[in-house]
Amino acid sequence: MAAGLMSFQTVTPSSYDTEGGNIKVGQNYPNPAIGKTYIEATFQGEATITVYNVVGKVIESRVITDKMVVLDVSNYTEGIYLYTLESNGEKVTKRMTVKKP
Repeated sequence: MAAGLMSFQTVTPSSYDTEGGNIKVGQNYPNPAIGKTYIEATFQGEATITVYNVVGKVIESRVITDKMVVLDVSNYTEGIYLYTLESNGEKVTKRMTVKKP
């Protein structure tokens, strides 16, 4: 490739990992989230859900055993966040938007 030229890869929705081998994570709803948001998940035993801001700072992390996660985002600033579900060495990450009323 010649100097100064960049190469780009086209990413299609099928390129994103929305489920691991034994875990699945639904998109949060409502999205954009205002106040509270809900995430459905499927996993064995217990899992950890971690919310990150766009620069990678952990905003919230907790161990869960229930398949329906309720996140109180009322103290989050408006913006884009990533949430990761991790269980038995597998991870799945999704994106959510937080808005203020």
